[in-house]
Amino acid sequence: MTDVPHYVVNVEAAIYRDGDYLLVERAADEDHASGQLALVGGKVEGTAHETGTFESTIHREVREEVDVGVTDLTYVQSNAFVADTGAECLNVVFLARHDEDEPVVAAPEEVAAVHWLAPGAVESHPDCPEWTAAFVSLAEERRQSLGW
Repeated sequence: MTDVPHYVVNVEAAIYRDGDYLLVERAADEDHASGQLALVGGKVEGTAHETGTFESTIHREVREEVDVGVTDLTYVQSNAFVADTGAECLNVVFLARHDEDEPVVAAPEEVAAVHWLAPGAVESHPDCPEWTAAFVSLAEERRQSLGW
């Protein structure tokens, strides 16, 4: 038997509302990208051959981290990267519309703060890594193409 690569599968939501995107500041104790701005999301966990695994993971992670609802999940892009821990990751980004409730820090061990930012403010934010800015830019292009 040959070695089969194993990836951490991560999904993220570029949550849109009234011209802004919801970003989180990752908690200081996070193993990857601590203190930096990120989209809301997390790891796919323990699926049992279900349909809509990415989508259900986004709904779960968004509720767990910032306690809001989202709708209209639309694929934006995927990428692979190596996390700060050395883990190989597959990442999938979706655009989503904010649906209900105001975001709060619901998982302080993962999220230090929440921010609504316009795409230009994301790109120029000093704590925003280039990949997060790129994801928001791609999500904004997709949103505009959909006429939202």
